[in-house]
Amino acid sequence: MPPVLIPVGADMDMLCQFGPITVLFQEMPTSPLWPFWRWKLDPFRIANGVPDVVVNYSDQPIQPEGMAVWEDCSVQVCRQVYILADGRVLWQQTEHTTGALQLQFAVSADWTEITLTADHSPTAGMGAFEALTFLIFYAFLHQQVLTFHGALVEADGKGFLLCAASGAGKTTHARLWRDHKNALILNGDRAACFHQQGQWFGFGTPWCGTSGEYLNRCVPLQAVVILQRGAENRVSAAEGMSLLSHGVYPTWDCAATETMLSLLDRFLEQIPVLRLECTPDAAAVDVLYQALERLPL
Repeated sequence: MPPVLIPVGADMDMLCQFGPITVLFQEMPTSPLWPFWRWKLDPFRIANGVPDVVVNYSDQPIQPEGMAVWEDCSVQVCRQVYILADGRVLWQQTEHTTGALQLQFAVSADWTEITLTADHSPTAGMGAFEALTFLIFYAFLHQQVLTFHGALVEADGKGFLLCAASGAGKTTHARLWRDHKNALILNGDRAACFHQQGQWFGFGTPWCGTSGEYLNRCVPLQAVVILQRGAENRVSAAEGMSLLSHGVYPTWDCAATETMLSLLDRFLEQIPVLRLECTPDAAAVDVLYQALERLPL
């Protein structure tokens, strides 16, 4: 087993605001050996508030019980989810060939507390921080926040979600908007949305996949755009339920899945879904810009 890193100095307590959700990061190690990537959270830090979700650290690994309710394996790692006898959710990442534990989180049954119970990965806290991508948006869902796998772009004070199959050019197109329309990429990989006072909004978080694109901003949403590669640039209406494949939700949890579907129904009542068949150049940006301009405010 890799050596356990002992934190040096004070632990971290940091209160952060992500859209409508307040998250307290409590007693997270902040030593030079294990910084928990505090700089990624700094733009979202607030001074006061009541947390909706608490993320903390215990360094007390839990032995899984029974069979995994979900598992996904790649060449290097396997990720599993277990439901413990007390109703908590246990998420862990193991080395594929040896089964050695790398990361483990325990989540309360109501998804208001996420505890890092083990970090044996040689990543100086980066792996643990980024692994929250697999959990934090499920916690947001329990707070009535809907999240999609896609980029969230702001242009002229209005936002749109850009969703696409892997490799279809989502990041390229989002950056074309930034370069040619002075747009902002609020998040390059996860588009989180909430409903308030009759309107849907999107907001940025520091969990943005490999895109490296995120900002602490909130923007009213105008549309969702499903991007596909094409020989020419063309915008058309798309089936709303095509968004389901881009939704971020725990497929093993029936109640959470129902919450997501209910929120998606409300979302589609107000937010149009467009399909953009496009080439990977600035001309595609102009075509989509004109289509978005024709939508009602």
